Amino acid sequence: MASPVVQLNHVTKVIKGKKIIDDLSFTIEEGEVFGFLGPNGAGKTTTIRMMVGLMGITSGEILICGKNVEKEFEEALMNIGGIVENPEMYKFLTGYQNLMQYARMIKGISKHKIDEVVEFVGLKERIHDKVKTYSLGMRQRLGLAQSLLHDPKVMILDEPTNGLDPAGIREIRDHLKKLTKEKGMSVIVSSHLLSEMEMMCDRIAIIQNGKLVDIQKVHDYVNDTKQKYFFEVNLENDGILENIPYERVDKGYEIELEKEDVPKMIQKFIEAGIAIYEVKPIAKSLEDRFIEVTTGGEKHA
Repeated sequence: MASPVVQLNHVTKVIKGKKIIDDLSFTIEEGEVFGFLGPNGAGKTTTIRMMVGLMGITSGEILICGKNVEKEFEEALMNIGGIVENPEMYKFLTGYQNLMQYARMIKGISKHKIDEVVEFVGLKERIHDKVKTYSLGMRQRLGLAQSLLHDPKVMILDEPTNGLDPAGIREIRDHLKKLTKEKGMSVIVSSHLLSEMEMMCDRIAIIQNGKLVDIQKVHDYVNDTKQKYFFEVNLENDGILENIPYERVDKGYEIELEKEDVPKMIQKFIEAGIAIYEVKPIAKSLEDRFIEVTTGGEKHA
């Protein structure tokens, strides 16, 4: 089995006596989109800054393609591309001139390679226009092109959809999928936007107050065994639902059940002489799961 592309082993960061990151450990495999999710101030950007060598590690280690970020800095960083929030560009230069400037800093980047990444991010028609004429979404795509020039194994994007309109967000999402499918790249996406993470990511790590709360596949987050089902029924009193998590809604009840308990619930209503007009599962959103994981919150009537 191949080694993980990224490994964080017991990473801790202390600033002015305060633990900002507390014993963080996780791995990221080749070709996956890994979501780093948490409220603002949870420690996402601090972790990313340590991963790319912009901030020292108090204890623990970070390995990128087996290279230690602190001890083998250049070798580790050659495997990383990234955009931290909004990419900074020379606005008075064209998109192409910006890429040429960046290419001069790294050996072996050919004109063909620049043309290839421009094509990949869909900027061919506008690459010779000045960056000051670009929309935020186009600047994000140019930043993505820049970070792809050296063929990194890992792409790190910190809040990549900040300030983008829905079309721009969808563009970024589509490019991430292309990176993993066509280039086999691993992508780390940090965000507090739950709905976007649900559509972008293969796995999600939830961080809160600098600690890893949970890590799981997105599908498992939103499709765990216990979920809510809508029952369209008329109840004169809800005693029949005693000790069962439920919520009154328009036309009926949302009842939380294991899948195998749904027929038993239907049978219970029938035996009580209660008419059932509709039963359907309610898909659990990542937001619901996030609240449960971070607060233990379960709704009850």
